[in-house]
Amino acid sequence: MLVALTSLFSSIFAGMSAEVASAAPAGASAFRGMTPVRILDTRIGARPGANSSTVLTVAGVHGVPANATSVVLNVTAYQPDREGFITVHPWGEGLPNTSNVNMQDNRSIVPNLVTAKVGTWGNIVLYASVGTHMIVDVFGYYVPANTSREGRFVASQPQRLLDTRHTSRVAPDGRVTVPRPLTVPADTEGMVFNVTAVNSGMRSNGFAYWTAMPSGAPIPDTSNLNILRAGQTIANQVIVKPSASGVDFYSYAGGDIIVDFMGYYTGPSAANIETGLYVPISPTRLMDSRSGPNPLGRAVTVHHGWSVEVATTGVAGIPFGGASAVALNVTLTRSLDDGFVSVYPAGNARPDASNLNADRAGVTAPNHVQVQNAVRGVTLYSYGGADLIVDVFGWFVGSPVSSPYSAPANPLPPAQYFPAQLSIPDIKVNTRVREHVAYVDKDPSHLIESRTPSQPGNVAIFGHRTSHGREFRNIDKMRAGTLMYLTVDGKIYTYRTTSVDIRLPTDPMLYASSSNDQTISLVACHPPGSVKYRIVAHAELISTAEL
Repeated sequence: MLVALTSLFSSIFAGMSAEVASAAPAGASAFRGMTPVRILDTRIGARPGANSSTVLTVAGVHGVPANATSVVLNVTAYQPDREGFITVHPWGEGLPNTSNVNMQDNRSIVPNLVTAKVGTWGNIVLYASVGTHMIVDVFGYYVPANTSREGRFVASQPQRLLDTRHTSRVAPDGRVTVPRPLTVPADTEGMVFNVTAVNSGMRSNGFAYWTAMPSGAPIPDTSNLNILRAGQTIANQVIVKPSASGVDFYSYAGGDIIVDFMGYYTGPSAANIETGLYVPISPTRLMDSRSGPNPLGRAVTVHHGWSVEVATTGVAGIPFGGASAVALNVTLTRSLDDGFVSVYPAGNARPDASNLNADRAGVTAPNHVQVQNAVRGVTLYSYGGADLIVDVFGWFVGSPVSSPYSAPANPLPPAQYFPAQLSIPDIKVNTRVREHVAYVDKDPSHLIESRTPSQPGNVAIFGHRTSHGREFRNIDKMRAGTLMYLTVDGKIYTYRTTSVDIRLPTDPMLYASSSNDQTISLVACHPPGSVKYRIVAHAELISTAEL
């Protein structure tokens, strides 16, 4: 285990800087912005290895007070060994089933905003699943507060403030200014944006990045968006305190930028109340469409044009009374095409804003999403289609907005067309699968009344045991855990057998499904030589891969 202890013991002795607050209720905290400071860059030190944990002191150092409950960081993974992730969590708590930065390959340079709960002795842990350099900048922190004037988050419906694709591209070493909206007080502690770089340029030295700062301020030695290749689309959430003129976005290599406004933190002129205070919690996974939990059903991808509601009330320590906003990490992975994901209050109109972007199929991209909350939680809308992962890191005191609209109905994705290839190594099956059971005397055949692997629900394939090709003659030897592989339309779908049972030929559950879980049923006559019953092998989808 790699351990980088920064002033571990000095932070708990006399002489520490600390903001003093009144007796704090359970975890409630107010935000304080600060000039960005780089606190870790392993490119000039030891490179963390696979399955390593880097312990970093963040409270009592770098201008962060010793009583900070959480810190706001920008964490960048730089040239990992391969696909992997970084998880940031409080020291003293076990490694959670969550992630903050997700890397797609060994060329990745991936930044992400992280709100991290501070653990024992003011430390956090950065766990790396693969070897990678890590760069960490601190942008702000939270301190205990019973009530507060400044540092309370006021969430806004996502609102697009700038899109240079419709105005003028930012030149290399250029800046573009976003004025402070009139709804944001001049003494705000910080504004929250989702920033997307589009049509990105690249310098001859191979570097490109964007940095946010108060308008007119010097360019800091930190970055918010790091570009891997020319033309890339990538997003990150940004918290920055504006000047009187607003906020500047500086581009090292040029490109287009999209800026969506998500809310702001109050300043000293605001009322001294508790609404908008932040409550950190232990990182918790709310959704993973690849496995679970998944409101859509097991292994159901969020297809193009689909929406999914994720509950944020009465879960993960968030009270049943709800929260005015939540701090999430949302990861898009295995994108089906180019597109985007928008996160917004459930049961409300979808905004003209985005949080994550994919510029081609197969993309993995994370982003911090600090978003207004509704009584039904939040909605994630996918344009283009992708698997989505949602982790929660904290919530903001206050009441959620109402959810006046019902959840949108998701249309069934287009069907795939057979033939396909079915392989079950354990029972020596390797056969073609045709479309429609009218062809079952030639090969096992897909029942067109059932679903296809690209759709939620059950795929049904009928075959023979004693006649014609006898491809399913050993279906009775399948056991729970037996793997089967169905190749269709350029993809390999891997299923794991859950059960084998005997049913009547009239039983609709031979091919139907009572849920959207992505499953498959192999059906044949039983006993051998008889048509009295049907033997059915049931299996669940566990993975999908491109050929």
